[in-house]
Amino acid sequence: MTRKMIIKDLIILGRGCPEKIKNGRITVCTAGYSPTHGFIRIYPTRMDMPFKRWDIIKVPVEKNPRDTRRESWKIEGSKTEWDKLDEKIDVIGKFPEEKRLDLISNLIDDCVHVINEQKRSLGIIKPTIEKCYFSEQEDYDASTQLDLLGQPLPKVKEQYPYVPRVKYYCSKCKAPNGHDQQVLEWGFYEWMRKYPDKIDQVWENAKLFSHDYEKFFLVGNLFQYRSRFIIVSIIRLRKRNIAKPLFPLKK
Repeated sequence: MTRKMIIKDLIILGRGCPEKIKNGRITVCTAGYSPTHGFIRIYPTRMDMPFKRWDIIKVPVEKNPRDTRRESWKIEGSKTEWDKLDEKIDVIGKFPEEKRLDLISNLIDDCVHVINEQKRSLGIIKPTIEKCYFSEQEDYDASTQLDLLGQPLPKVKEQYPYVPRVKYYCSKCKAPNGHDQQVLEWGFYEWMRKYPDKIDQVWENAKLFSHDYEKFFLVGNLFQYRSRFIIVSIIRLRKRNIAKPLFPLKK
């Protein structure tokens, strides 16, 4: 029997670049944190889902028997009710701005290797950034896909010629040479789509070099390569004092 539950307190932390799955649907991976259940990945989701980062949502989910990662769920009925998936989402609030830095700071892991060793597929890293750059897309597809009405379909990640990447060290890094990972945050690719002649500005948009902001990486592993991690989202929050909880937060 498929395992199901209703998550009532999912805080949205990031969404990946759109991608096409086998049946032609264009989907987005959504990741967040639930104080009750810990880190949560929801896949697939529609591009037009009615939530943004820091929204708190209520959503019925079920396990995908093909994805054994404990954080991974899909919205109940996501395949058979794809066209009305947004109706299953209740945005019940917004996580308070003054509590965001406390939340993220108390979820930090020492290193991506620690997340991997604990067989977790999502986590938060406080990076020391060494380099931000773009690599060429290995399987770049320059074609424009059309829908049944002849209108261009949204761009998916293979249709971008360049891939944003960051080389960094974790706060207590176990990797001798640090980590070099792709940034999959949807906002990066939207900027690259809208301003192809100004793609370098994505780093400034993310406040990666600002001394006024704390920077965190929401990292996640890949379905087919569980030891390989990417940066799902870059979370930037204005610096201030951090409060510690009485008990460790659930990861």
